[in-house]
Amino acid sequence: MTAILILGLFTAFQESGSPPVAADTGMIHGVLVDTKRGEVAFTAEVRHPTGKPCIDAWGQRVQAFVGTTVAGGRPTEYADHFVFLAEVDVNDIYKGLVELGLQTEKHVSRAEGRKVAGRDFLKGDPVAVFITWREGDRWVEKPYEAFVREKVTVGGKEVIKPWTPHWVFHGSGVLHNERTGCIACPCDCPGGIIADNRNPIFEPKPTVFFDLAEAPPKGSKVIVRIHPRSGSKGP
Repeated sequence: MTAILILGLFTAFQESGSPPVAADTGMIHGVLVDTKRGEVAFTAEVRHPTGKPCIDAWGQRVQAFVGTTVAGGRPTEYADHFVFLAEVDVNDIYKGLVELGLQTEKHVSRAEGRKVAGRDFLKGDPVAVFITWREGDRWVEKPYEAFVREKVTVGGKEVIKPWTPHWVFHGSGVLHNERTGCIACPCDCPGGIIADNRNPIFEPKPTVFFDLAEAPPKGSKVIVRIHPRSGSKGP
């Protein structure tokens, strides 16, 4: 099947109110860039990382929950940390977002980030990330953040709330050749290409809990979709 046909089916399902792919996750190979719809899509496998921060437990981490096995043609540093693991190159995802017109504004290496930790922010166009999968004869789609809860202190008391990150495309992980494989980091970490920049670089990190019970079964395939949010400079 040609790339043009795949894109056509992708668009048709979008316009019909159905999932953003044709028959199943096997219809997407590599990183799909749909400039007409303004989306980047790729498939990932659901993993249940053991002994890693924030997986079915409260904690703090810099590693994303969605990431890749390859960065710049080489194995990634944090592949064993990801719940949604994609066998694509994170550099290709970065290139796809740039092809959509998304722009980075403030990017640094991890080493540079440690020098300005708690004082500076990564910046770039805002994006949204969605996870889509099939359950029987129906498709389910949730925002990436819907799988996670966050713990905050209000008036001296701990409160558990929905996770409400502000995702920005900063591109640091690719621009500085970090090879982490991280796509969307749960703090303002320059190791990936998208980060939650509600807080400054690295510190403070939010306290979060990824609930595996909310995710599709281990070993199943999902589709990860990334597109611009309102306010971005992209299309």
